[in-house]
Amino acid sequence: MSDYFSDFEDRYEAFLALAFAQWETQHKDIRVFEETERFITTGESLGIWSDRGGDETLIKRRRSALHSFLRKLSKPRRSKKRRVHKVPEFKETILVDLLAPDNRKALKIQENYLDGEFLHTSATVMWGEGGGSIFHSDRSGLMIIGEWLGPQNLRVCFLNAIRDDLIFGMGNPNEAFFCGDSVTLAYEFSD
Repeated sequence: MSDYFSDFEDRYEAFLALAFAQWETQHKDIRVFEETERFITTGESLGIWSDRGGDETLIKRRRSALHSFLRKLSKPRRSKKRRVHKVPEFKETILVDLLAPDNRKALKIQENYLDGEFLHTSATVMWGEGGGSIFHSDRSGLMIIGEWLGPQNLRVCFLNAIRDDLIFGMGNPNEAFFCGDSVTLAYEFSD
């Protein structure tokens, strides 16, 4: 951000924006205000308008607007404007949640949404202490069935997808392991 304040072409707009935000929130930094006041009163910031081809009428209107802006900044705002930070809404829709027969690990496949918009479908094999992703997909609405064929073998069936719909992580896509315990994965596609 500091680059904007040192760049010849952007510095004036950066100072104006910061001075206004500080005025709105009543967090006035006197150094920012004094620098903004200096380049408005001296007309220094208008040089770039002239360099960019602004005619005298446009520069006169800009000068008037800047002085009006400075008068506004010089008077304290009556009430502090609160900056509202939207909290993102993250939602998971569980498609498959299966505990292995040895009760040491589980398959979890879910669709993830941010602010109501689909992000991706992700699948993990997790042990109590760790684990990781086995695949993810950019497609929503996947119909998936998971089945443990014993504590070390897992079958995942896709009723409306093909292998190209999946993105696998590093390593062997047919294996998941954690602390010496491994699972062999078999994928079946009906489309």
